[in-house]
Amino acid sequence: MVFFEQYDALLSPAERDLVARARGFCAGDFTAELQAAFLRGESFDRRWITSWAALGILGLQAKPEHGGHGASFLCKIRVAQAMARHGFAAAFCLNNLQGQVTRISQAGTAAQREQLLEPLCTGRLLAAPALTEPQGGSDLGALATLARRVEGGWSLTGTKAWITNGTILDGMTVLARLEDGELASFFVLAGAAPAFTRQEIAVPGGRSFRLAELRMEGHVVPNWARLHQPGGALKAAMESVNAARVHVAAMAVASLQAGLAEAVRFSGARHAFGRPLLDHQGLRWELSEVALRLEAANALVFRAACAVNERRPAITLAAQCKKFAVDTALWGLAQCLRAMGAAGAAATCRIPMLLAETRLAAFGDGTNELLMNRIGRNLSRDYGEEAP
Repeated sequence: MVFFEQYDALLSPAERDLVARARGFCAGDFTAELQAAFLRGESFDRRWITSWAALGILGLQAKPEHGGHGASFLCKIRVAQAMARHGFAAAFCLNNLQGQVTRISQAGTAAQREQLLEPLCTGRLLAAPALTEPQGGSDLGALATLARRVEGGWSLTGTKAWITNGTILDGMTVLARLEDGELASFFVLAGAAPAFTRQEIAVPGGRSFRLAELRMEGHVVPNWARLHQPGGALKAAMESVNAARVHVAAMAVASLQAGLAEAVRFSGARHAFGRPLLDHQGLRWELSEVALRLEAANALVFRAACAVNERRPAITLAAQCKKFAVDTALWGLAQCLRAMGAAGAAATCRIPMLLAETRLAAFGDGTNELLMNRIGRNLSRDYGEEAP
């Protein structure tokens, strides 16, 4: 059985080639580097980002006329899954960089594409979205970053937190509030005057996310850096959040699938009391339960991914699959680790890294409580059947 065959069946031959390219990149030295960096408590080496950019996959969803592949959302999901089987944090970071190329190609102005697209595609310019604030979290109503009109552009003041790739980025897409209360987004270059500072948010077991808090104090950006027409920033932010939730859920499923495969291989080869561990009913049932919930999570993720891919409403599905897939991955990876006994704690086992990194997925793009609230708001619309 090919676990992700239902996704691959909907991809074009060119898209399947891109997924194969991602799998090839992850094999060998890259996988070993992720494990070694995790054991050292460090981020994986930045040179791998340069190598990834050289494959051209940063332009995965950029338009072909802009030098990209024009790939579908399902293809993006599969590329992320191919990487998340080797390391959740690395998959999250590299696909996070790819998302900024997509944003400029698909929704940017001619001036923005001229200034930013080529360096973003080649990895010479690394950028990330910056929505979250220290006191606001997922509450966009509490957004405090202020953009004020100045001659020739905008002056931004505020703090963004939990920014993926924040320790190395050269720019970011900032959501800010204008003086009239409207939300707007801007592309901010880190090297511009007068003030842009950053501080790493060190997370044990998650250093490869390269999380940081970034502060702006009168940071000036030119007029061309505004990304959306009036009224469009909030809509774009919410649409990107829904897609991101499905994206995170898909990676969680892939990490659990890799962890289960490792536990099954170990349990089939290791003998105790005269037979393989996998032949002992208690352990076999535990891993069978993991497999059952993994299949259920994958089916829900696939349904949500298809909705996003086809541009159908996906608010409820995105919230459901993100909560269920992440919860299932965290529970399942812990079960796989326990099934391996002391061998699971050894440096050669990948499951502790997958578990440590995937746990951070429970906080990004909406906590469980926020997601359940989102699902609950739509219960009548989504599940309320008319009386006979």
